[in-house]
Amino acid sequence: MRMIKPGEEVIFTVPIRKVKKIVPRWKRAPRAVKFVREFIARHAKAQEVIISTKVNEKIWERGIEKPPSKLRVKVRVEEEEREGGKVRIAYVDLA
Repeated sequence: MRMIKPGEEVIFTVPIRKVKKIVPRWKRAPRAVKFVREFIARHAKAQEVIISTKVNEKIWERGIEKPPSKLRVKVRVEEEEREGGKVRIAYVDLA
């Protein structure tokens, strides 16, 4: 897969079902949020991932035990100058 250029928007389908199978019921929604963050960081090659409240609410919509099996998200990547150099930040919103 090619690298996402800064300013570009890409739609991903995050397979949350993978996480649902390996964690206890009472940890599913928090672990799903972490999985979305890890998935986007890996695929967008970003050092930071900022998840919108809409995505968070969608995951928590049916409670802690029943997050959605998959989630379509829109990712926008930006680059910022920091003390250590350039940092890639991925902004995640519902598609």
